[in-house]
Amino acid sequence: MKTATTKRHRLLITDDNATVRNLLDYHSRQRGFDPLLASSGKEAKELISDDIDVVILDLRMPEGDGMEFLQFLAEKFPDIPAVILSSKEEVEAAVNAMKAGAVDYLTKPIDLDEVFTVLSHAIKHGELKKENRALKETLGFSRPTSDFIGQSNTTKEILSSIQRVANLDSTVLLLGESGVGKGLVARTIHYSGPFADQPFVTVSCPTLPRDLLESELFGHEKGAFTGAVQKRVGKIEMAEGGTLFLDEIGDLPLELQPKLLNVLQDREFFRVGSNKAITAKVRVIAATNIDLEEKVRRREFREDLFYRLNVILLNVPPLRERPEDIDSLVRHFLDQLSQKQGLLIKLDKNAAHKIRAYPWPGNVRQLENAIERAAAFCTNGIICSADLPREIVKDTTAEEEYPLSGRNHLAGIPLRELEKSALIQTLRACGGNKAETARQLQITEKSVYNKLKRYGPIQSFTD
Repeated sequence: MKTATTKRHRLLITDDNATVRNLLDYHSRQRGFDPLLASSGKEAKELISDDIDVVILDLRMPEGDGMEFLQFLAEKFPDIPAVILSSKEEVEAAVNAMKAGAVDYLTKPIDLDEVFTVLSHAIKHGELKKENRALKETLGFSRPTSDFIGQSNTTKEILSSIQRVANLDSTVLLLGESGVGKGLVARTIHYSGPFADQPFVTVSCPTLPRDLLESELFGHEKGAFTGAVQKRVGKIEMAEGGTLFLDEIGDLPLELQPKLLNVLQDREFFRVGSNKAITAKVRVIAATNIDLEEKVRRREFREDLFYRLNVILLNVPPLRERPEDIDSLVRHFLDQLSQKQGLLIKLDKNAAHKIRAYPWPGNVRQLENAIERAAAFCTNGIICSADLPREIVKDTTAEEEYPLSGRNHLAGIPLRELEKSALIQTLRACGGNKAETARQLQITEKSVYNKLKRYGPIQSFTD
């Protein structure tokens, strides 16, 4: 049986605290890294080489601090990403380190899960920089290097649009359903253009509580509100010189929209609790899966902000409109899992047929999750239909249970039956997730519950 070789990434750990060094050394080995240890900036300079994949270093060290080492990296090893370790009191210095070239920063005491998540992202960042640099050297211009996979004409058009947009600093608005890859398109735009060496910072508007979102975006001064025990630098400031990606911008509260408009219009903002204007040297890419124009009509979104965001509009179509991409995406996900598990993973013909036939209402994200889940349950590296999530396998029987979609016309079918069939099949396709079902049907989550109550027990639609 063929096996795939899993690369062990080389990690340079630089910290004058022996406890931190040893802790990171042990856990990095457990997670598949080959670590090298340095206790000072001088020692780190002696150990660094082209085969290092990522560096994690303390800001305060003897014989050359973190900022000095970052400058050394930028001059001698510009493609090696670095992550900064700092204390909570050194957040502003850490942000300055990001401006000097660090990919991200972590505050002590460290959270190990967060550390290795950030390191993984930093390695990806470094790989993209190397690819971009190689392409520029060999071709003389920048081309997108991305995991936005596909062979369809639609995907080729998207990649062509990304190439044209990447070298501009205009605001971009990405439209598309949940899970189509809007975040991936945003990252590809960033890393394909002149901002590739600068920060790419994401703010997910719906995941943050309203009372924290303002502080997250704009930062705050010490004492600005109860609990503000120290100054906080916001995501806009962190993204200086690079890209700020505002995911699901349609969920931005109305009271914050004038402040964002000020960033786009006047390129400045204020931290919460401060009257000192800060210049916002950032490119903004926003994304949404809802109809912003409809929100404008309902006075739930400012019209002037909409037009400021809608400078360059890119539509990212759902997977069902580009089914030719499914095979390429599946191969990509299987290759990734094969490398991770050290075992060649394949699909049998029946499973491949099920995957091609399924409509994928959750788009690329749902497809990736389904492949990963199936790979975890399969035997001897062969995914069969029994390993696939139940909603994919059951979808082939949906026509027998709810045959409306098999009709070539809808004349004479009671509206109640049409609604019931659409609700049931969408709910099953979303794995019983009521919020996602509401998004797919473009109704409120409350409406989903009301309709389920009207049509019968909820369990009967999700088992």
